[in-house]
Amino acid sequence: MLNEIVKYENSLNDVSFRKFNPNELDLFFSICSKLKDRYTEEIEFSFEQLKDLSNYSPTSVKRFMNDLDKTYTKMLGLTYGERTETRIKRFVLFTKFDINADTRTVKIGVNNEFKFLLNDFEMFTKFELKEFTAINSSYSKTIYRKLKQFKGTGFYTVSIEEFKRLLDIPESYRMYDIDRRILQKSMKELKPLFKSLSYKKEKAKKGKKIERISFIFEEKKQLHVPLYDWVNNEEVETQAELYKREKTKQEQINNK
Repeated sequence: MLNEIVKYENSLNDVSFRKFNPNELDLFFSICSKLKDRYTEEIEFSFEQLKDLSNYSPTSVKRFMNDLDKTYTKMLGLTYGERTETRIKRFVLFTKFDINADTRTVKIGVNNEFKFLLNDFEMFTKFELKEFTAINSSYSKTIYRKLKQFKGTGFYTVSIEEFKRLLDIPESYRMYDIDRRILQKSMKELKPLFKSLSYKKEKAKKGKKIERISFIFEEKKQLHVPLYDWVNNEEVETQAELYKREKTKQEQINNK
């Protein structure tokens, strides 16, 4: 597999990939890696190219076609949009998915409304496709993408309700189940990829109910050098100051 880079606008991380299994997530983000900077241009993959990108193991053409079809069916259920008091706007991400067994190719068309997620963005998530496809759990893959989004701060806080939505955690799961079946297993799988990775559960100010989860990690050794904050158009002195700024933003979001 080539060392492909997946890069997209951060808001794609807020879409819940409900019911996607690990193979389907690998196929989706493999497609995204090649659609980057292609705007709404239709793109064609050979079966072998897509298998290689997504680290796909089964060799049967029929099995691969079925898996592609299942992936696209779930992709049709993915919607992106905006909602205000006066307007609701939603759209599907892809408009065409043509699987051809004779030519062993897949043609994919991107919705014009979707192009901003893969092109011309300022705030983005970036990771190596090879690293992503090596992760086994769909839960771990989602946590991995959020950690990559906040790699500049090494700190990601999320409310328990939003965490359940993003990971599509069954309603029947109690905090004990989330700990044992998701968080502990994900930590074991992701710790080799993030230095000093840990998490803590934070209780509500009143009562014993868990209100949010915080992940603390380092992607690599941070250098104390001047940085430039392109979003706010100003220089910040150190990585620590940028971390503090992002932590404050996270707390403000979670306290709304």
